[in-house]
Amino acid sequence: MSTSTMSGKTAVVGGAAGLAVLAGLYLIAAPWLMRFGGAAELAVSNTVAGLAIVIFAAMRARDSGAQALTWVLPVLGAWAAVSPFLLRYGDETVPSAGAVTGNVIAGAVVAVGGAALLLRRR
Repeated sequence: MSTSTMSGKTAVVGGAAGLAVLAGLYLIAAPWLMRFGGAAELAVSNTVAGLAIVIFAAMRARDSGAQALTWVLPVLGAWAAVSPFLLRYGDETVPSAGAVTGNVIAGAVVAVGGAALLLRRR
């Protein structure tokens, strides 16, 4: 494999993993950055999903042997995108429109980045 092909694949993997890490960090911080109101279930979901996204994306960026676990990223991204609509808030305050929009965008970034990582081998 030529050096330019290898560096192109490395750039795609690094870029996709980097965007996934940033989106995961956003999901962790979102309950404090956005008005989640009393939506504690969404805050916990974001924190857990965000931590997992950061860990799996960082592992994939660092080690191509982590390819087997990369399928988790698009699944977590899809969950982050739809979780504001699927979680029941009961007597809790519904999250703000900004919180929902942030989740959808961050989830889409992770899902697309994860799919790109699945398609690329390092």
